[in-house]
Amino acid sequence: MRFQELFADKATVYKIILRLYNDAIQMCRQAAKGVRVLMIRAVIFDVDGTLYNETDVKMLAELSIAEYLCNRSGINVDSIYSTFRRVKRQVIQTHRGLPEANDRNKWYRELLRELNISGITDEELSGRYWQVIYDNMKPFEDFVYILPELVERYQLYILTDELLDIHKRKLKCLGLDSIFRKTFSAEQAGVTKPDKKLFRYAISEIGEPESSILMVGDNPVADIRGGKRAGIRTAWLKRGKYHYYPQSEEEKADIEFTSYVQLVGKIEGL
Repeated sequence: MRFQELFADKATVYKIILRLYNDAIQMCRQAAKGVRVLMIRAVIFDVDGTLYNETDVKMLAELSIAEYLCNRSGINVDSIYSTFRRVKRQVIQTHRGLPEANDRNKWYRELLRELNISGITDEELSGRYWQVIYDNMKPFEDFVYILPELVERYQLYILTDELLDIHKRKLKCLGLDSIFRKTFSAEQAGVTKPDKKLFRYAISEIGEPESSILMVGDNPVADIRGGKRAGIRTAWLKRGKYHYYPQSEEEKADIEFTSYVQLVGKIEGL
């Protein structure tokens, strides 16, 4: 689903203007009563696991590559997949905190070396991997449902550890490429979440006070801890592989929600 024509309807424009007017009136009334005014103006979203179900899609892609290599090399598929998991952990550990940790070319280059397979390139395997991702990723339905209201109320941004070109392709496949004002990638800042440097880069580009910016993500370490260290508000999407994650005090968000239908109300309640 795409939203390029969202603002083409004059009635929608008038509705947005009225909303802004009412918000301004409410703020003035609260200020007159001595009430502390706090309004979120910008919302930053993580992508993987936050806008779509990454776990199932990535598992499908990884198994697809293992089966492809099995057919080409004759090596047992279970052996290929277990080797891939080990190599992937090693690459991520070696490049921890750096964008290179997520480079699939590196993952598959090391896998081919470990398995001593020739005649296949890491670029070929990486391309096949991403094509499976692109063909099978779909945005969360509750996010799509609430998206028009989010667009109406807030400035929307993306913050991702993924390489920028890969991320742009993901948003296009999700049908969300025209929604967000700007994407901030670890590739641009040279570090990954939860490094405060990446968040501070995004904050400086947005140009709003920290207190008016909210980070939304599914990962308590990368998204919530990183956002809190940077001084912005945080919202944890409690679903997927991090649902039962044992959180430290630094990883407790200002908002917890299990459905996007809850999000706007919880933001307004901050």
